[in-house]
Amino acid sequence: MPGLNAMRTGLVAAAVTLSFGSLAGAQELKTINFMSANNTSCSAYPQFALQAFGYLEKEGYQLNMLSSDTSVPYVAFLANGDADIAMFDAPETLAAREAGQDVKIVYEAYQFAPEGIIVVEDSPIQSLSELKGKKVGLAEQSDELTTQIALDSVGMKLEDVTTFVVGNTGPVMAKALTDKTIDAFAGGSSDRAAIETFGVKFRNITPDSISRNPGNSFAVWGPTLEEKRPLIRAFLRAWAAGQHAGVLDTKAVVAACREFIPEQFENLANGSKMINYNVFTLQIRRVVNYGELQPRVWSSIQPGYIKAGVLKAEIDPATFLDTSFQKDFADITTDYVQEGIDKWKAAHPDKVID
Repeated sequence: MPGLNAMRTGLVAAAVTLSFGSLAGAQELKTINFMSANNTSCSAYPQFALQAFGYLEKEGYQLNMLSSDTSVPYVAFLANGDADIAMFDAPETLAAREAGQDVKIVYEAYQFAPEGIIVVEDSPIQSLSELKGKKVGLAEQSDELTTQIALDSVGMKLEDVTTFVVGNTGPVMAKALTDKTIDAFAGGSSDRAAIETFGVKFRNITPDSISRNPGNSFAVWGPTLEEKRPLIRAFLRAWAAGQHAGVLDTKAVVAACREFIPEQFENLANGSKMINYNVFTLQIRRVVNYGELQPRVWSSIQPGYIKAGVLKAEIDPATFLDTSFQKDFADITTDYVQEGIDKWKAAHPDKVID
């Protein structure tokens, strides 16, 4: 069931949808139940852009964002039908497949892993190899895997550093870095956004070779894929348009996201920096088409997971990558994306950022 954050997000989304008054007034919108990696953060900005700019409404749907604050594996929400689409990271996808769960990946939303290791801007540490004997704070225990794989890339072991969970709340993470409780921090993009909110400047020392990873992709339940194909198609088209809206007009995305999650923009400069990082680093496409699946990358990351003990053996990407939706984005043009942005600006002149 959606948590309080998801309910709040849904109420704001409904208000934004009603402001367009186009398709919503002509027919009842069908609902897509979606599990984001973080439903309370604008780091995944397309999930709000596709609502604000009317892209999902044009497809005849509205979004119900399920609470991401759960200890239940996301795959369970797909299997029992509570979620139609869920955002999986690469280890989550591979672990599900190894366990015999029939998940299919239909779109790569992040082609640059949001997880990574950072140090404060003035730290003497310039590379991972200089972390030997140092303390690495983790946002969550799962970030130990990120640390292990990153260290392995420079010939180090997890035992070469001291790791412990510091938590994932902004003030706690920021204080741990600034008061030198930790020498480095391992976490995701929303964690770094929270740190930035408290004015901490940092550097990412994660090698690009490690970050070249399908950090977050859209997973669906294989047995119901055909039944839900229209719904999945609508969501992916709307996401692709919302994703490109960030490239076309980043300030409009900042302004729209601020309406959904205002607390992330109390410091507008930091909030804007978070959106820019997501638009032009984490979610910029590194392929010809939006969401294009990369079997070679999925194969290349698996040896690291096997060495880290996450996988027992390599899994053929052909068994879980479904490319059948790629053709559905061909008619999404620049004008189509811009039209949604322009309509939002016209409806919200007081919200526009110059």
